[in-house]
Amino acid sequence: MEKKNFVNYGIVLAGMFILSAVLLAVMSAFIWKTGAGAGAVSGCVIAVYIISNFIGGFVAGKKAGQHKFLWGIAVSIMYFAIIVLAGIWIMGNKPGVNQEVVTGALICIVSGMFGGMLAP
Repeated sequence: MEKKNFVNYGIVLAGMFILSAVLLAVMSAFIWKTGAGAGAVSGCVIAVYIISNFIGGFVAGKKAGQHKFLWGIAVSIMYFAIIVLAGIWIMGNKPGVNQEVVTGALICIVSGMFGGMLAP
């Protein structure tokens, strides 16, 4: 694969993070205004994972042309890996593999895969 294509997927990944930041800002304002609890926060984070990875997988699949679902999975794995590495760097602790980490990874991967599968 050409270097240009990897740059394009980097742009897709950056777009996913920008979309995530915007969605998190909107949802945090909504949660703040409504005074919703921890369950709403968790639900919003999961919704952001699903929306960002679906759209990222869709765009990556559209750019790929072939094996679209694999490219959706690939950008989703990179997205989640960056989130985990940023968490390690910011929090300064090693993550354990627990139910929340596995669930988050699966949500990202499946969302990106469906986005890639539905890409034209």
